[in-house]
Amino acid sequence: MTKEELGERVGVSGVTIGYWENGRNEPRMGKVEQIASVLNVDIDDLLFNEDLDKIKANSKSLISDVKKQTIDLIKNLNDEDVELFKQLMERSINKSE
Repeated sequence: MTKEELGERVGVSGVTIGYWENGRNEPRMGKVEQIASVLNVDIDDLLFNEDLDKIKANSKSLISDVKKQTIDLIKNLNDEDVELFKQLMERSINKSE
């Protein structure tokens, strides 16, 4: 779909779509909703797709770091402390469910 075709479907010019795309202007929320509907996507995906990708990548990296740190911590615990750690984790999991 071209900018002109999209613009026609939401009631603006193709030039306006280009301005929105390049960050020169911002659409009103009603137009964002129309564009999302025409493109059959969620508004969040339309507005925050790049940000979501960055957040997901950062989250994976953070989770990986936390896992490594936790494993290193557990390796250095004695048997009694490992048991206490296990109990703490089980309580945390049960509480969140």
